[in-house]
Amino acid sequence: EPQEQRTEEIISHSVNWVEPNKRVEVTEYDLGDGFTATETVVDKYTVGLTRASGTKEQTSTYELKHSGKVAATVTAKGKFSYDGNEAIVVSRTVKSGYTETQWSTSSQNSSFWTGSARVTAILMVEHDDTGRSITGVAEVTCSKDGK
Repeated sequence: EPQEQRTEEIISHSVNWVEPNKRVEVTEYDLGDGFTATETVVDKYTVGLTRASGTKEQTSTYELKHSGKVAATVTAKGKFSYDGNEAIVVSRTVKSGYTETQWSTSSQNSSFWTGSARVTAILMVEHDDTGRSITGVAEVTCSKDGK
């Protein structure tokens, strides 16, 4: 029997420059059945000697909640120079009442074909009481021109 398709509905979305070189984007989703997710992406830029050079630090956090209580979080962090990536850090937490069923990470350096460096972290957890599986994905990217 095919599983029912679940859709995520955007509850809210905001983008703010909290400092001249720091941008924060927050999106909240309704996943149904009392589950919500909040995705927060923070970009911090350091400009080099020319506008075409510098570094970008990006943190992406995906927080899963059920009935207002945090179920799990997945975070990816990257520090990129405009011509490639320098470092990656990924982490996750799973709260009691949930079982981690999948955890994977991947990274890809910028190339002629991809044009961007990226780090992706995927976490799947299952709600112990209902058996509902939910997936959180955190991804950080940087193009060759710092976007």
